[in-house]
Amino acid sequence: MGMTYATVTSKGQVTLPVELRRALGIVPGQTVGFTVGEGRAVMEPAGDVETVRSMLERAARRNGTWGTKPDVHKAWQEAAVERYADA
Repeated sequence: MGMTYATVTSKGQVTLPVELRRALGIVPGQTVGFTVGEGRAVMEPAGDVETVRSMLERAARRNGTWGTKPDVHKAWQEAAVERYADA
């Protein structure tokens, strides 16, 4: 399949061309996931829990956060310092 085009509406919505929906097996009401990197967005159908988990793992590995436990308190502190630094 070559490049397929669609127009973005004023609400940020895009209708997926029928060729794309058929090629990926996307059906109405199905969830899709997006990842962004290197100046492009990649859309993948999120069919089952394992597919969603795999998408999240790939994104976390790219971000260098896979296998790390988030420090929620530290993130909150950093956000507060940034928010009130100029106050």
